Amino acid sequence: MKTNLILVFMLVVGQIKAQNPEFKQYDNGLIYSDVAMGKLKHIVDSLNLKFKVCDVNKKFYSNRQTIAHHISLEVKQVKEAKADIDMNISFDEFVKKYPKAKVVEKLVLIATTYKNYRDENELEFFNMELSENSNFSLSFENKNESEVIHGNWIYNYNEKTKYSDEDIQAYYILKPFESLELPKKYSRLIQYSDCLIDTTATVFTNKAKNSGVRYYSDTLTKARVFIQYVDQVLKRPEFEPEKFDVLIGMDTIDFDKPNKKLSKKKREESNRKRVIIEKEFEVFQDKMNAWQEKRLSRIDSLKNNDSSFMTKLMEAYTESKENKSSDDQFEEYVGLYISKDAELELKRNRRVVGGCSMDDSPRIHALNIALLSAETTKWEIFLQSHLNIMNDRFDRVSDGGWAQQGRSTYIREIEDLNINVLDLLFGISLRVNNAAENHYYGSISRLGRALSESKNQIDFENKSLAMIEDNDLDIYNRLLIYFLFRNYNNYLPNEFQQKQNIERLKISISKLPDYVASKIVLN
Repeated sequence: MKTNLILVFMLVVGQIKAQNPEFKQYDNGLIYSDVAMGKLKHIVDSLNLKFKVCDVNKKFYSNRQTIAHHISLEVKQVKEAKADIDMNISFDEFVKKYPKAKVVEKLVLIATTYKNYRDENELEFFNMELSENSNFSLSFENKNESEVIHGNWIYNYNEKTKYSDEDIQAYYILKPFESLELPKKYSRLIQYSDCLIDTTATVFTNKAKNSGVRYYSDTLTKARVFIQYVDQVLKRPEFEPEKFDVLIGMDTIDFDKPNKKLSKKKREESNRKRVIIEKEFEVFQDKMNAWQEKRLSRIDSLKNNDSSFMTKLMEAYTESKENKSSDDQFEEYVGLYISKDAELELKRNRRVVGGCSMDDSPRIHALNIALLSAETTKWEIFLQSHLNIMNDRFDRVSDGGWAQQGRSTYIREIEDLNINVLDLLFGISLRVNNAAENHYYGSISRLGRALSESKNQIDFENKSLAMIEDNDLDIYNRLLIYFLFRNYNNYLPNEFQQKQNIERLKISISKLPDYVASKIVLN
């Protein structure tokens, strides 16, 4: 447990130091070297040629969508309302009979099916949130639409418990769900994204295990024994776990406020002890920094002078590969003395889960995978890993919005690869019902932020506004591009440009159906 706490604390300290900048940049201003970029450009040129001759007749269809009213009713008459809904009462009759029901009319309702965290099919109905207090959804496990649609109604009834009141949430469907064919020019965008992002490949292997500070294990693996052997020979500095425990305990004390559990004298003693230990920890950090600077050259010397070095490393690598358990330091040694391909394989065998908002280890892990993929020319792994960084697509135990602002998007890296970036990002922004398995869907908010840093801003603005106005594109995708534009505009540093864009956006919004346009408020 003490070892685990030390790792957590050192992780946080390291992250605070590394936040500005987030990742190391090379002389070219990118997070990838000129050598790596050169290798990747060669692959992109081949993929662009491949796209020109791929299937141009592939058709894509939108997610099933319709228009619906939403109602919610709590406490009184809920069972009676449920019985009426089961009998397919009309909307007008329902509103007249239950005047206390909360109603939001004419919402764009989407139906979709996905695998939940238990790997079970989940049917979800959700509406586009265009105004305040209109964020609704209904989910059903292992059911199809015929089981949950009652005439014009879809509902979810909750009985009263000691924690909540009885209530019913429902959608009243105004017309049947429909899935529309996307115009060819938009299908080509999705095809282009699938051409660049290999849908048969994944960043992590099928049986990758979760790792990270929340999954730390005290099991003495051969990889850990190897690291201990290296650290001992190279005399890595140590910090007493007992003193670290004192620091952890003191973190819960507010020394500026009275505390009934601590006398004034004990508070003063604790404060003095904390100051002393913090200074000792600073000294320890300085020693660690100096040790790290010399570590790689000294380990070369160790390898050359210890005939058992490679035997121990190979045994630990074989076990780590089989058990899918390693860490950054051991993987670094594997890359140095076995191969970069072997190092990449170990990294793909473990999925790093963030312990908290400040834990950027998932992003660092993704960058390391992208770097190794670039170096070993594994494009299918590189691009997905880089897009995961751009989209901040990682598992975290918790993640505050305040922490998200410090994570950059690195759009320039892919713009400098001769990729048609706008086509790629539009292709992963559009949603369709028949996408290829493992098709990469981007985060609308993160992609908007990335595009605000793009060198193709004018082109993006013109294309996205035209998509919003295009009556041949389904409403759901037009609204997704609207949100993409809004997120893009919010991150622009130029307020005058923002205001100009809002005026242009108002014109595009006016081309949407009235039941949609009337709900949008631009500040």
